Order: sequence, then C-alpha cells, then structure tokens
Amino acid sequence: MLEALRAQPDPVGIEALAHATAKHTNTVREQVTWLVEHGYVERIQQPSDTRGRPAWLYQARGARPGEEEYVELAAALAWRLQDASPEALAEARQAGREWGAELVKDRELPGPPGPDTGREWTVDLLGELGYEPESDPDHTDVILRRCPLLQAAHRFEHVVCSAHMGVIEAALEHGGADPDSAELVPFSAPGQCHLLLHPDGSWRSED
Repeated sequence: MLEALRAQPDPVGIEALAHATAKHTNTVREQVTWLVEHGYVERIQQPSDTRGRPAWLYQARGARPGEEEYVELAAALAWRLQDASPEALAEARQAGREWGAELVKDRELPGPPGPDTGREWTVDLLGELGYEPESDPDHTDVILRRCPLLQAAHRFEHVVCSAHMGVIEAALEHGGADPDSAELVPFSAPGQCHLLLHPDGSWRSED
C-alpha cells in the first residue's frame, strides 16, 4: 500500500486506492490508517465546493515522483475540466497530443519510422512516463499496470483517459504508425488498463 502511495504524484483517496490495488475499501482504510499512525503517510483534507464533509486524501511522506511534468499538467487539466462533455474531452485529447509532441520531439526512435517502430516507441514512452506497461512481442497488446494519475482518473476517468490517448496518438505518429490505430480500455481489471495498438487500420469496422 505504501508503494502504491509513493508512486502517485498527488494525494489519493481510499476508494481510488482500493480500485488500483484490488483490495476491499475496509482493508485499504485499515492499512492506510496504520501507515498514518506510524508516520509513513500524511492525511490531507480535500477541498470541497459542495455540501457535505470533505473527503480525506493520503500522501506518502517524502519526495514525490520526479520527471513527470506531463503528469502534473494532465492532473491540473482533469481537475479544471471535471466533466465528460464532448468539448472537455476534445480539449483534454488535444492537450495530450500537444504534450506528447513535446515529450517525443527530442527522443531517438528505436528503428526506421513505421507501424512496428511506432508501436514499440509508444510502449517505451509509456514505460518512461510510469505506466509500467507489459506488452506482447509485437507491441499490439499492452497492459498498463500503473496509472500516474490515479486520484484524478478515479474521479474524472474520461478526461484523464482522453489526455492519455492524445499522448499515445502523438507517440504513434512520431514513430511512423497510424495515430488512429490505438484503443484504450480504462480500468479493464483492478489496477490496470488495456491498450490495443492494432496494425494500422486492421481493427476498424467495415461500416
């Protein structure tokens, strides 16, 4: 549980932690309470603009994960938009593409531009960003074992995932693959998301 908290750049709630670790909320609450009592974790009251008691969030003591400017920007975007309207999702996706373009512009490709290189390059980039991807040899079927935006994604899943898709599309395009060949299934199982990087165009419906 402490490692899950240390991996997050922002404070996290009990329900989001339970979702990510596939544990019951009561179990998570007991473990986090122990960590707070023993000084490993601090408890922070979440600001609220609605009626009712503000929720408590938790953060591991010590330095936050570094080299994640993208994560901070995406989290700020999600908390600002806070809705799943088409306009908000389009803005999040475009922001993700712009951030993705900045992330990849100075990185060297692992081979000649093309679909295979693009998929491999995208999976490598997601690894650098902290998603802990597990991929098949062709880099078409990818499990993302960690979400660097757990709390924001738990509350504003569609906004965060739209930003993620923008980054993925930018990486695919930079590597020479079709940016429309990606399909993301958020929270496909406890603690993971499923990313499919189809060979260009092969997954699309004939309709």
